Amino acid sequence: MASVMRRPLLLGLLATGLPSGLGAQTLDEVRRLAAAGDTLAAITAVEALLKRNRRDAEAQWVAGLLHLSQHVPGAKVSRARRKAEEHLKYATRFEPDSAKYWLSLADLFRADDLVTLRVQVAGLVEHAAQALTIAPSDSLTVEVGYRAARLEWERHEHFGRRYAPFDAGAPLSIPHVFAEWKYWEAFFERGVREVPVSGQQLMNAEGALWQVLRANPGDVRATGLLVVLMGETYRWEETIPLARRLVRAVPDSGRAWALLGLACARAGRWTDATAAFDGAFQRMAPHELAPYRDLGRIMRRADRLRWDAAPDTSRSRLDSLFWQVARPLALTDRNELQAEFYARLTYVEHRWSDPWLRFRGHDTDIGSVYVAYGPPNVWMVFDRQRIVWVYQPSRYRFQFSLAPGYTRARFAASSREGLRVAQEENPARFDNVPLLRTLDTVLVQVAQFRGTGDTTAVVIFGAVPLTRIVEGTSPIAGLEFTSGAVVTDSLGRELQRDRRSELVPEAGPDGVVHRSWRLGLVPGAYLLRAEAHLPTLDRGARGMEPLTIRGYPAGPLALSDVLAAARLQPRDSLARRWRDFFVEPNGGRFLPGDSLALLWEIYDPATDTSGVAHFDVQLRITIDAIERRSFAAQIVGGLGDAMGLSAQGDDRVSLDYERQATVGPDGAVAEFVTVALRDAPEGWYTVGVTVRDRATGAVATRERVIVVSRDPPARRADYTTFR
Repeated sequence: MASVMRRPLLLGLLATGLPSGLGAQTLDEVRRLAAAGDTLAAITAVEALLKRNRRDAEAQWVAGLLHLSQHVPGAKVSRARRKAEEHLKYATRFEPDSAKYWLSLADLFRADDLVTLRVQVAGLVEHAAQALTIAPSDSLTVEVGYRAARLEWERHEHFGRRYAPFDAGAPLSIPHVFAEWKYWEAFFERGVREVPVSGQQLMNAEGALWQVLRANPGDVRATGLLVVLMGETYRWEETIPLARRLVRAVPDSGRAWALLGLACARAGRWTDATAAFDGAFQRMAPHELAPYRDLGRIMRRADRLRWDAAPDTSRSRLDSLFWQVARPLALTDRNELQAEFYARLTYVEHRWSDPWLRFRGHDTDIGSVYVAYGPPNVWMVFDRQRIVWVYQPSRYRFQFSLAPGYTRARFAASSREGLRVAQEENPARFDNVPLLRTLDTVLVQVAQFRGTGDTTAVVIFGAVPLTRIVEGTSPIAGLEFTSGAVVTDSLGRELQRDRRSELVPEAGPDGVVHRSWRLGLVPGAYLLRAEAHLPTLDRGARGMEPLTIRGYPAGPLALSDVLAAARLQPRDSLARRWRDFFVEPNGGRFLPGDSLALLWEIYDPATDTSGVAHFDVQLRITIDAIERRSFAAQIVGGLGDAMGLSAQGDDRVSLDYERQATVGPDGAVAEFVTVALRDAPEGWYTVGVTVRDRATGAVATRERVIVVSRDPPARRADYTTFR
């Protein structure tokens, strides 16, 4: 880290740590020079002071900080580093009862590359604590307590989650498990065992943090580390009152509100987490907010480059759209994925940030993996210096090295390249979000008809695999069941929804319930979500797809969509439009042997003087995606003059017939037919309807894809993944 990054911190210490009184004029002059940026002149001045009084501990301390500001950490040879250590040691020697001097020396050693120096930091912090018993200071008591807790926590990073071979004589080697997943499974199941630890480091750290919070309940750093520590021992529910106490102490702190969001998210209180993060972002400074608005962290490299190059206004729009699309269920009042992303960032900030070396947790190697993929399923520490993370659903494995006395875990072996490859496949995964992990699929059928004015009438059918959703839960009678269709625009803004709530219905023999929704939309591009949710179980299903709405202005011959239903029946003999029919909804999936009811509308056919239109109709049913086997079909009802379907090869049947119908004042004619596909094999089918106007020769065609299957639609496997 460049010295220029440390200089503001050091100058701040100089500005706040100088005493007043006799002799302070010279130190004030040193401080003035340092504040003006003339560090070399300040060093010359303080060195001159020390020639007159070498035992001036305060001057030795100031000299040490000034020399340290000239040091570039990582440099192999540094006179500035050597001089800084020399002066700080003199300060502790001449005034050993000053905790401030011991802490500065601890900071110097903690940033050193030599392990032999870093391991001395704990002793230096202990000296600072002893000094406080002689010369108490409220502010230094808080600082020393936090340092002590942090050191104990860092020891835990090395000792916690340790593993050893089952066979004490067998070498513990892990590189080969990263070659193939089967090796990893065998290694973990038969090769290693978890080593119990006393948890003494955690107990020491927790005790020190509680002491800090008794002295200063509004200390965000201490509360944040305590929240992480309690989460390490699966006490997330206990962290909520702790975070609320912090918010009461410092209500204007965005970081405090973010900690409350983390606590609520990890406890599964997603609505409260969303509200807490909203409060956090209203209070955060721009540099605090920046990581939460950086979607590039969960994007592929090419997308990240485009994101970085985009102007701020475009990023803001993309951020809003991204999270609207990623939202598991629009029927709820929360966005679990967004809250989880924010919780991950808050967690890494408090677990792996280093306030002394000036790096933030989300910029570390281990933090970047956590933000993308969340808590690992397996977290192991080998030989106190090797961390291994395993994500079982995705089979991702990462290794990190953790040098003693140093908190920044770095990629080991080929894990840096492994993250790059993983993020090209799955930029982020949210396997740890319960709702998303169990989210099932709603099979959706959408049909468009001419509406009123400039709108198009949209009918949405959804097939919900209810039995699969409630699997393992009993009883379910009396539970609330919510279903609905939600339409958003290209910016993610909700435009319309048709939502209803009822008691859990009885599923059909195939475990599915069907629901329908109706909307009116102007022509354009939208995103449609058909959803179902059981709030008590917090389980649900969704179907999501782009929706392009067509217009039906008066003009040449046109067709509506072909609506496929389980059953349909005219309400009376005057039925002329789709809304004049009783329709039993279907998401587009039919059981073998079911009847296929089809409905469509014809718009603006030519008419004779009596208002009657004459047209030819061709109905085609074609097998698309199975082994080709011959099948037959027959007309069940709906066309009095139909002669039956005729076979065209072994994968297609068709029906051709002539029709005449009276056209209503809105220029529309409704047609319907019910077909039974005899011996139809399971698979995907295309149903096509072609109408030819006998008077003008105009032709219009529409198609509908359906599936014939005994099983409900398979659950999508990638809901937890951003692709």
